[in-house]
Amino acid sequence: MNLKKIFILLAGCISYTLHAQQSPVYSQYMINKFLLNPAVAGANGYTFINLAVREQYAGLVNPPRTFSLTAQSRLLEDSYIRRHLMVRKKQNKASRDTRIGLGGHIYSDRNGIVTKTGLQFSYAYHINFNNKIQLSMGLTGSAFQFKLDDSDVYVADPDDPLLDENRKTFWVPDANMGIFITDNKFYAGLAMTDVFGSSLKLGKDIFKENYRTLRYYSLLAGYRYRMENGFSLEPSALFRTTIQAAQFDLNMKTYYNEDYWFGLSYRTNNTLVTMAGLQLDIFYFGYAYDASFNAISNYSSGSHEFMMGIRLGDNSSRRFRWLKKDQIEYDM
Repeated sequence: MNLKKIFILLAGCISYTLHAQQSPVYSQYMINKFLLNPAVAGANGYTFINLAVREQYAGLVNPPRTFSLTAQSRLLEDSYIRRHLMVRKKQNKASRDTRIGLGGHIYSDRNGIVTKTGLQFSYAYHINFNNKIQLSMGLTGSAFQFKLDDSDVYVADPDDPLLDENRKTFWVPDANMGIFITDNKFYAGLAMTDVFGSSLKLGKDIFKENYRTLRYYSLLAGYRYRMENGFSLEPSALFRTTIQAAQFDLNMKTYYNEDYWFGLSYRTNNTLVTMAGLQLDIFYFGYAYDASFNAISNYSSGSHEFMMGIRLGDNSSRRFRWLKKDQIEYDM
């Protein structure tokens, strides 16, 4: 059995299990917090559709690439979902159904010879306290296709039984969960992904101990300072950890008239992120550039991330006063 071939094949699998590569990396999660926490689904009463495209370490051959499409909404009486229900009930006050948020996520993440294509469906339940603070709880059912593509990999022995006797494509089920608390200025959320730590059953014989996905935790918190000249500042921080590694992001975003924003982030893997964006009516757009100051900077020109989204609906703040209209709508 050719050891060089085994090493090349497993390199992608082993790197995949590391925290930084197991799940897609995003830099503009402050705009779409649903990417990190299922409890955010429907948290502010709007319907959001968000598309993100990311190329990491541009300049390398076949660099990591990520495509992500998310949608989320709240089941308010006048929401886009409830308008199209077959039966509509006339009610003078909010029902328990209006506490429900729903979300979906489709993504594809390629890293070396490993491609992960996933589907997620999220259910969230929102509770308000004194019409000032909202507590949200969310649960996600997920499944992803794990694929090894060695078509562009040089192997010394094409007839090696290692590749013939082990699966290169299979589906893996799992789940995510989270909580999120917010008022009209402060927010904080704790999420856990890959709850079950599902096995990646590559095959038999030599792979007697199959790999597993790493369960990891993320804690996000931020605060919005509004100023009289139309500007507002939003410092925030994100802490992510697994049993193997930890990462910390420190962020600062500046908004002008809620229509334009600029931000800076520092990530503890020695990466500086700059981002900018704008909102035009129901549409919003964003771009982020990651500059790494470690060894890989000798081979890569950095990472690029493009984001665009649509915000639909009215947040019914007359009935749900904790969904503040003066709160930035597209930052949930």
